[in-house]
Amino acid sequence: MQRGKDYQRMVEYVKSYFDSHDPLATELSTRFPFRRRFDHCLRCSIWARRIALSEDADAETVMISALFHDIGKSVEGELAQNHGEVGAQICDDYLKSIAYDKDRREIIVRIVRNHSNHDLGRSASLETKIVSDADLLDETGAIMILWDAMASAGEDAPSYEKAYEHIKWGYTRLKDELPHRPLHTVTARQILSGRLFFMDTFLKNLEYELGRSETLQ
Repeated sequence: MQRGKDYQRMVEYVKSYFDSHDPLATELSTRFPFRRRFDHCLRCSIWARRIALSEDADAETVMISALFHDIGKSVEGELAQNHGEVGAQICDDYLKSIAYDKDRREIIVRIVRNHSNHDLGRSASLETKIVSDADLLDETGAIMILWDAMASAGEDAPSYEKAYEHIKWGYTRLKDELPHRPLHTVTARQILSGRLFFMDTFLKNLEYELGRSETLQ
């Protein structure tokens, strides 16, 4: 890849594909218009690069795979039920159109196809595991707090207390889901541990500032 320029063109292509099909990407509730699927894909690409550099994996492969991983969700109808397969075909067609390296293209397409299988076996490549981990890591930590705060602001009679309840619920749900969606790399587990610590600290600070952590006599 003429590394920067080619990747930027891919970013522009994926963004335009979402914009011309379904910017929210089908399953996202209209209650959360700030949650745009392209933004998720771009952030996952950044997460994947961070993990790859730490795990000595192929950063180019995971960045592109993560960028395309949810593009299949922009397709309405029954095809979107298997968004990995749909996205793999879209990715394959695009990479062929720019004469991208065949061997790496096949690897990327395979990762896009399989990324949502969170029960990956030992035979899965490190790059596949990294994209899966990046997908799970997105919207944890500060962004999850923003999501819940923005969601609560759109409800009737918004308040700091309602935002707190939203954030606490999201944090609890995330922790409950983790045993069912384990991370595959040491780096991702370390990152998530940091994100959970951040959220826990934020909630304790918010409880203190709201006066929820003390009893008045």
